[in-house]
Amino acid sequence: MNKVSPNQGGCWFCSTKTDDMVFDTEFDTYLHENCRRKELENDPDNIEAQIMSYLLKD
Repeated sequence: MNKVSPNQGGCWFCSTKTDDMVFDTEFDTYLHENCRRKELENDPDNIEAQIMSYLLKD
């Protein structure tokens, strides 16, 4: 996969762009739900990932 800056529509966490991304209005950026989950698993204190939790479908 090609890396794409979040400023150019890439995921906030992994910097890749796919069709299954969600948009976060708080950070004005796209992200993958799985990337957000993985980020919290790796760093439970990540404030950005915590704030983005409202985007999760489960």
